[in-house]
Amino acid sequence: MADDGLGPAFDTGTLSSPTPRKLVCCWMEQAGRKTIIVPEVWRELTKSQGPAAREYPKTAWRRLAERPDSPFALPSLSDEQEEVAYDLRSKFTSACFPGVHPVTIHTHSDALIVSQSLALGTDILVTGDIRTIDHYEINLVVGQLLGRNAPFVTTLDQALCNAYPGGRAAEQLLTVAMSTTAPTADEAEWQVDKAHRDLDELRRAMTGAGLTVSAQRLETRWNECRDLVALLERARQLAEHSHALRCERLRADMHRAGLAALDKRR
Repeated sequence: MADDGLGPAFDTGTLSSPTPRKLVCCWMEQAGRKTIIVPEVWRELTKSQGPAAREYPKTAWRRLAERPDSPFALPSLSDEQEEVAYDLRSKFTSACFPGVHPVTIHTHSDALIVSQSLALGTDILVTGDIRTIDHYEINLVVGQLLGRNAPFVTTLDQALCNAYPGGRAAEQLLTVAMSTTAPTADEAEWQVDKAHRDLDELRRAMTGAGLTVSAQRLETRWNECRDLVALLERARQLAEHSHALRCERLRADMHRAGLAALDKRR
């Protein structure tokens, strides 16, 4: 990750799913950065989709983004950056976005996300998979246009492995991951056996989200850890002081309150 400028940007799928979102926000928080949401991703996260039950998550996004302690940053594009983004989209080929007609690429959501991230100058764009975005084709085009040697688009699984490559860094990944599932400070002691069951559940959720390598590395690092009690205490402290995880708890509260209000009206 670069030491200046904007850090990574993230696609809608990554930020709309709880497990990847919590991992991403805690990763960025530990790196001293906000989690970037480019304009097209923000539009998708907050657009109206009909029934009231679907609106509560959208309302939560808006309220959390407005908080002073929000873990999110919502950069906007200047007119010049909009022109750059449009010009970049005109260079994307149909191979970059499988199944998208070449005529509609310039208005396609995935193309907008990639081009806006590039125009804003983010380090990389992190996505969940390559079903709708062919990372290799896009990285080829971006490399030819901008002279980038390092890939621009990558998966979250690969990004986490690169950010926490091994040894102490890998143990930090385990600590960050465990913080996302740690009990709150007023709950009972977190025994090692219970924490390992929590880790198993987290790893299943990560594998379901395509984070297969990262999930396996968590188990490896757990088995290699010499002091799990100390690691779990660090994870609990991290969870207690994390603005990102505090916002996730608020999100869950807002969603439950919204659904409860909906049930009362039925």
